[in-house]
Amino acid sequence: MKKVIRTIIECMAIMTGVWFIIHRHVISACLTGSPMPEAPEWHKKCFGGFRKD
Repeated sequence: MKKVIRTIIECMAIMTGVWFIIHRHVISACLTGSPMPEAPEWHKKCFGGFRKD
């Protein structure tokens, strides 16, 4: 059981690292106050309902 929990935690850590790498420009823009980068078309189509327009 400990091995399963350890594997799950390792996978979550890897996925979190990948998420930070993918969103590094957005995180940087949020922290520095610079303009947000434009999202790709597929992102707008899939997640358009979450926009604050």
